Amino acid sequence: MKDLYSPETITFDPRFTGTLNLTLDWFANKSFYPPRAGVTVEPLVNGQAAFGAVNDAIDNAQHSVDVITWGFDPAMRLKRPEGLRVGELLAAKGKQGVKVRVLVWRNLIANFVENTLPGAGLGGSGGTAMGSGILKGDAAENQILLLDQRRTQNRIDMRGLRQDLLEAQHYQKINSRSYDPVFVAKANNRLLALEAENAEIERLSKQAESAQGYNKLSGSGGTQQDPWGQIYTRDWFKDVNSARMVNVEFRTRDFDGKAKHVMAGDQRRIVRGRLDFLYDLLAAEGITDLGVGQMALLTLFASHHQKMVLVDYGTPQAIGFVMGHNLHRNYWDTDAHLFDDRSAGRDLGFGPWQDISMKVNGPVLTDLSQNFSQAWDLEKPWYNRWFGYESLQVERNTLPVPNVATRGAHSVAQVCRTQPQDKETSILEHYLKAIGNATDYVYMENQYFRYPDFAKRLGDIAKTRKARGVPGDLHLFVVTNTPDSKTASVTTYEMLQALGQEQLMPQVQRDLSESLSEYHAQLDELNNHSGAYSSPFASLNRLKSIERLNAKIQALRDQGITTHVEERMRGIQPDYIPGLAEYIDENDDKPYHRNDIPGLKVVIATLSTSDPAPGSPPPIRLSPEAEAILNAPRLKARYKHIYVHSKLLLVDDVYTLLSSANINIRSMHSDLELGIAQPNPELAKSLREKLRGMHVGEVKASTIENYKHWNEQMDNNWRAQVSGESLMCHLLRFWDVVTPYSPNLTVD
Repeated sequence: MKDLYSPETITFDPRFTGTLNLTLDWFANKSFYPPRAGVTVEPLVNGQAAFGAVNDAIDNAQHSVDVITWGFDPAMRLKRPEGLRVGELLAAKGKQGVKVRVLVWRNLIANFVENTLPGAGLGGSGGTAMGSGILKGDAAENQILLLDQRRTQNRIDMRGLRQDLLEAQHYQKINSRSYDPVFVAKANNRLLALEAENAEIERLSKQAESAQGYNKLSGSGGTQQDPWGQIYTRDWFKDVNSARMVNVEFRTRDFDGKAKHVMAGDQRRIVRGRLDFLYDLLAAEGITDLGVGQMALLTLFASHHQKMVLVDYGTPQAIGFVMGHNLHRNYWDTDAHLFDDRSAGRDLGFGPWQDISMKVNGPVLTDLSQNFSQAWDLEKPWYNRWFGYESLQVERNTLPVPNVATRGAHSVAQVCRTQPQDKETSILEHYLKAIGNATDYVYMENQYFRYPDFAKRLGDIAKTRKARGVPGDLHLFVVTNTPDSKTASVTTYEMLQALGQEQLMPQVQRDLSESLSEYHAQLDELNNHSGAYSSPFASLNRLKSIERLNAKIQALRDQGITTHVEERMRGIQPDYIPGLAEYIDENDDKPYHRNDIPGLKVVIATLSTSDPAPGSPPPIRLSPEAEAILNAPRLKARYKHIYVHSKLLLVDDVYTLLSSANINIRSMHSDLELGIAQPNPELAKSLREKLRGMHVGEVKASTIENYKHWNEQMDNNWRAQVSGESLMCHLLRFWDVVTPYSPNLTVD
């Protein structure tokens, strides 16, 4: 990958008598949008804050509401518990005369994997992911609703039976002749049967509550625990797509296969298609870990992954949001990330969720408006093109640039994108520049950790600093998820290996070690039976086979499979790996050994919560003797993974980048992404302290102290899990014991 830096010459005027402050270049030179001064950026950590702010902005809208999102669920409540569903909120604003526009990505093939529009049905007709719900009498024909209805009826019947039994007892006391023992026996038996049935319904309901996510193919949208939401989503999509919803316009979008020409006023624009994206990936520098098949799959399933909301653009009260959050119910959570969904106020069946968005104001709203209006015009219906439809982009260009929101010293910000349709990769440029500018720490909080070039760049920078005698180490803090996948290990493993952390993926190491042993065995066979190859042709084939095997062995060595690793993993079966963490000896040895890169200290973490909550005192237990006498089971904490969906980069308490882009190849090259970057010490420092306080529980004064504290807390949590205790904090060490080595095709 080409270096983005170039020598700069600055000429000073000797007559200038004031002070001059120089700073590093933090902005993208190839972005479609320039850095703009007078911008405020307010972080909104987690769904309660982010969706609450979006709800208030829409609720106060007077003129327009523009929404771009990857996924949209009209039955979602932005404010809990009293808030309107987002579909109700948008419909209400439309009735008030506010123009509402919603633009969502939809790919029919990808919908079978993850439905971005639960309840939309075919062509927006309302229904299931498999098809329309028009002909169905009830959109909520699911087990949860039927069980709940059955339980309610049983309770009514039980109440009646108990009343009958009380009356029978009364008659027995005053007139024994009217007492019917047969009736009483049948009533008691029926009561016991209903109680048993309701107990089973309760068990099944709790089992269903633990199921994560939306119905994918069955049900008309909504979760398994919200059958009424299924009815609402079906009807909402029917209404909005039949134009029965006043002033609310809904469009979906996907990529074309080839480039096409579009008009915006007098300007002609070429919009590139999937074939162009594939060509770019094949020609891109630095992408050496993907085959042609993987690149073709990435472009086939390239998604419109941007998330933004813009309210009342062109007015003094305009406000915008650059979001990591989608308008889906699983994205709602509080900072506490409680174990129990009900206590947390989450929709049942959706676990803890870590995510970040930004509220923005000032001149960058012009860029958000242009990004929206350009995308909106591109998806205009054919009949609008035929009958002189005026483009939104042309209309918005006549409006004034929003006034500056602040005149502070740190108010310059830039909207950046991955926009393959226009050959823009300014989010990637921001990442490369920011990493190159780091002198103290880099903090990455991201759903994926799969772009090895970033790791290699950090390692090279650290080595160069050491070689030049720069004092101190560069620190990398990462909060992400483990892949836990059958098809997504290659890029994550390469990322970890470039940082000296590959032993945190032992299943991958086991698989690679097995391959290494097989290659050695084949090589020994060829070397020990050289006399069996009598003919010149056979001898030549043997030499070529030896050459190929040596190349494969060297490739595995390059992947970190040393002789020590090979010996340690020899003979270990896949099902043994998950239990490695449970065996900590008296010396507190861990089943991994990280290799520090000179000048670079790395800590890679995931997030989890527990019941009792992290930081809670351990439960009071009986003595071992009492437990043995009573045969009492040992009380153990329960654990639940916190899904990290954030896309945040912080550098040196100076720079902040929040975007929709994951740290992977598709987000940097082939998906549509949107971000906001601002070099602002106050913003970066406050956000770092908030996140570290949430994840670790305590923020130390220096980066070195924080690095030590993170490792100590992760080790404490490691021991707590082995002992069945509640966690000390939410932070766990990245430890993927599930994912095998897989170079297979993936779109993650």
